[in-house]
Amino acid sequence: MSSQFRKGLLLSLCAIAAVPAPVMATNGMNMIGYNVRSSGMGGADVAIDSDCSGTACNPATLGRQHDHSLGFGVSLLMPQVDTGPDASGRHVDSDDQLFPLPYLAYARRLSETSPWTLGFDMFAQGGMGVDIRDYGTSNGPGSFDSQVRYGRFTGAASYRLNDRLSLGLGAMVGYADMQFSLFPEYPGGIAVEDLSSYGYAGRLGFHYKVNEILSLGGQYTTEAALNLDGGTLTANYGPAGSVVFDAEMDGFTWPQEVEVGLAVQATRRLLIAADIKWIGWSGAIDLVKVKSSGGPPGMPTPATPGSDAILFAMNWEDQWVYALGLEYAINPAHSIRLGYNYGKSPVPDAYLSPLFPAIVEHHLTVGYGLTMEEWALDLAYEHAFENTRTNDNPDPLVNPFGPGVSVSQAQDTIHCSFTYFF
Repeated sequence: MSSQFRKGLLLSLCAIAAVPAPVMATNGMNMIGYNVRSSGMGGADVAIDSDCSGTACNPATLGRQHDHSLGFGVSLLMPQVDTGPDASGRHVDSDDQLFPLPYLAYARRLSETSPWTLGFDMFAQGGMGVDIRDYGTSNGPGSFDSQVRYGRFTGAASYRLNDRLSLGLGAMVGYADMQFSLFPEYPGGIAVEDLSSYGYAGRLGFHYKVNEILSLGGQYTTEAALNLDGGTLTANYGPAGSVVFDAEMDGFTWPQEVEVGLAVQATRRLLIAADIKWIGWSGAIDLVKVKSSGGPPGMPTPATPGSDAILFAMNWEDQWVYALGLEYAINPAHSIRLGYNYGKSPVPDAYLSPLFPAIVEHHLTVGYGLTMEEWALDLAYEHAFENTRTNDNPDPLVNPFGPGVSVSQAQDTIHCSFTYFF
């Protein structure tokens, strides 16, 4: 690889890693897959031999496909959300959004005879968001928006005990930020900005090759506590004007998860993979509190009646995710992929909020891989079918939009990555 190519590649990777990555939800707030091959196969990846991308999926698979690899890419997420009826009986579409999601990974076996492979990656773990304008209220047209982003840097090691069994360990540092507003144009409205936090988690994995046909895999990821602070809360007090407070958030955590799966080399050309994943949303997102302080002397801070904070009762439920993927090798260079992913929405209807939609359930994916001796190009397209949910809860403290409000959500994602084999 020439020095000019190395320089150009490095600049490209730096540019990709610098792109902000707000995202919408898929399996709750998690993306269904964390490399393009996996995305084309419905997110089924925990038992498949991988290269540098194993750090984001199952660290035990790291380097089983290639001893030394470097990958980078980007995904383009295009969500579609509408909500209503508003005060005038309309359903309002969210503004068009196009979100870039960067990906960067590297892995290297320490030597030809070493059982150790080390790697790292940077990727968008997940998030959610919406941007609604011209939503009818009793005061007139209003707006609300939200953006939750979570990206991770992972370092991982895989140890190959023998030709069949590998174990993996990963350590993750995540960075989350959040902002949202709820009718800030009118008295009682708020806008929260610049909340952020680092989160830390670990991951354990195994990969066992039963024989030349069947492989098994599994991984466990710990939860990552997020102490979101350093933000501001702007409250609209009507004639008294708007007041800016310091803001922090409690009760928001990225969940733990357990995943197991199998991969079957059904024929020389056909690979079938299936995964089952449990995501512990109930222990991560329950009662979220936004606390404010530091306003003018004597000015009361915004709070839910009977509390010292603004409360968001979310009460998310644990989620089971099922992924099925197929990969068919047309020849040694060209492969096509199909996948299906289902995860029941973790958001209960009685706590559904148009401000924090995360309700898509069914995903259909297709993919293509071009693999040469020293490099590979992977493409995938993912469609999340529209899902509509309605909140009939009459409690204004839980459902400020009023009983009968519904949210419809769908999304399309295009993935592209390039991997170089050393």
